[in-house]
Amino acid sequence: MISLVENFPFKASWGEICSDAFVNGTSVTFLLAPQDYHRFHLPVSGTIENFVDIPGSLYTVNPVAVNSKYCNVFTENKRVISIISTAHFGKVAFVAIGATMVGSITFSKKEGDVVKKGDEFGYFSFGGSTVICIFEKDAIHIDEDLLVNSARSLETLVSVGMRLGVSTRK
Repeated sequence: MISLVENFPFKASWGEICSDAFVNGTSVTFLLAPQDYHRFHLPVSGTIENFVDIPGSLYTVNPVAVNSKYCNVFTENKRVISIISTAHFGKVAFVAIGATMVGSITFSKKEGDVVKKGDEFGYFSFGGSTVICIFEKDAIHIDEDLLVNSARSLETLVSVGMRLGVSTRK
């Protein structure tokens, strides 16, 4: 799912870690089903600035729950936020969100590490979960097929290494 950050209440739920740089940015949401690969890889190259562990519930992240008007699983579930400084996209927020049966989020990198796109970043222990990548405003041009599917509320199967878009910065 591709969306603008303008309607996403990240500041209220994530606190000071998310700066105004992400307002009106672009978010890319990856929902993992129990049968999916549960390791996550870096979408960009850069330097890991920090990790912030935010406690929360462990609601399911199935589509019914994600679209529920009663709770926002992206802001109420346990999550770990990492900010990655990049040359091409500015800062990128990488959010790993726990869910029912997957409260364990493990990262294989640490603060200060210089990382490359495609490197393993961590994993969920079991079940379905979610990863959200948030790019600064006007930092990325998302590929048209992803935008079309997202506008039609269709999920797109994404594999490790698949292109999502291109940097708009030189």
